[in-house]
Amino acid sequence: MSFGPRERALLVSAGATVALTAVLYVGLSDSRDPPDVLVSRNFDAQLIDADAPDFTVTRKDGSSLRLSELRGKVVFVNFWATWCAPCRQEIPDLEKLSESLKNVPFEIVAVSGDDSWEEITSFFGEKQTRMIVGLDKSRTIARQFGTEKFPETYVVDRHGRLRLRFVSVQPWTDERIHRYLEWLAVKG
Repeated sequence: MSFGPRERALLVSAGATVALTAVLYVGLSDSRDPPDVLVSRNFDAQLIDADAPDFTVTRKDGSSLRLSELRGKVVFVNFWATWCAPCRQEIPDLEKLSESLKNVPFEIVAVSGDDSWEEITSFFGEKQTRMIVGLDKSRTIARQFGTEKFPETYVVDRHGRLRLRFVSVQPWTDERIHRYLEWLAVKG
């Protein structure tokens, strides 16, 4: 049987699709290790198994949010500041992650260590964000989590337990992180 150029192109395309799918799923498919372990191994993440501190953060409109109000959802608690260059670098990817998981019980609480809302407002401009942004100018919340430097991100499962701690900028749009968060929202 001989294949023409069109058939060969379709076979190559189908083969590439199968290979890409296999590569994307290999990161979380090893049934011997829990997804938390696989993610911590593939990214700069530390495994944690502890209750998350139930902090209260104040939003720009003056309203307050307790972490426990988000029980039932997977929550990223991201510590950042506008004066932190790596933090500014990762915010767009956090926004993309939040948008890509809009149909999953998932929230990002971006806790800023800035001195005032002026810096935060200036950073975001007129752009709307799906993230819950709060100010922690005294860095009390950061200390409750043991945060040592910015950016730092903690994964809180739907039961209020800390699962992972990411230090520094991460590839938040990586498909393996996306799949891990979907898994955590349903099974974790």
